[in-house]
Amino acid sequence: MSSEAAGGTGSDAGRRRRLRRLADPRGVIAGIAIDHRDSLRVMVGQRGLTLATPELRTFKMVLAKVLAPLATAIMLDDELGSAALHEGTVPPSVGLIMPLEAQGYEAGGDGRTTTLLDQFSPVDALRFGADACKLLVPYRADDAPSSARQEALVIAAVAACHEAGLPLIVEPLVYRWSTESPAAYAEAYRRLVVSAAGRLQPLGADLLKVPFPVHDLAADPDAGPDACRALSEACRETPWVLLGAGTDTETFLDQVRLAGSAGASGFLVGRGIWGPALAEDPNEVERVARAVCRPAFERCRQAGELFARPLALASGG
Repeated sequence: MSSEAAGGTGSDAGRRRRLRRLADPRGVIAGIAIDHRDSLRVMVGQRGLTLATPELRTFKMVLAKVLAPLATAIMLDDELGSAALHEGTVPPSVGLIMPLEAQGYEAGGDGRTTTLLDQFSPVDALRFGADACKLLVPYRADDAPSSARQEALVIAAVAACHEAGLPLIVEPLVYRWSTESPAAYAEAYRRLVVSAAGRLQPLGADLLKVPFPVHDLAADPDAGPDACRALSEACRETPWVLLGAGTDTETFLDQVRLAGSAGASGFLVGRGIWGPALAEDPNEVERVARAVCRPAFERCRQAGELFARPLALASGG
């Protein structure tokens, strides 16, 4: 983790250096996201497993041990990722990203608003040796009250991170209204993703982590290039990476290719890669992580290396 961890630097140059630590030498990000909390517990319940907080910490530590050495960056939280951080399972060469949002991000409902962690700030992330913070933002550009609240929160988080010398990654999460049919949501999906990026981009984030802008690529394979170009234009000079959203590996490889060709600087992928390893026995977690998850992640990284736009080219810096 970063040698700059002992103190922040509020300069643009300092934040750019930290952002580059999330990427390979060319400037391409191939990140593994293991900062899940609510969604991880949902997965545990859906599979009928019994994993309390200590077991979840062990699960994350095993995943980090197996997958982090292959990544350029890793996303880990304080609550469930602390064992991985304290035990030194993340190689020093791998950039560390830590989330600022509190649990509750899996809650449904309309007009969602992000809540920040009570006892964890960018300064705390800096003490862990983090190179960046991340803020997940449920966002509907077509809802003025909730989008205004979310935009104000992003502005405040940007200011706090920059004061600590850390870049901020903003992750807009578009969602379906309770009164909206699945078909109507699918039809609006591209507009929602692109407008979220366009509305949040001017607020000062250093990197945008965004969904693939086609709701169902298999159903509409020709929509990918144009939608990704529109998303890249919405991000303007702010670099962006693709998030996984639990997508299967084969589909995600296509998404990485299309997004990278349109200007994405890589990806930050999570449960779509490590989901198969979720188990109660740590030995089984490690076995599956090595046999299944690591090769899948390696394929994603290779696709990113082939197609993604390096950070320096994306940001013009």
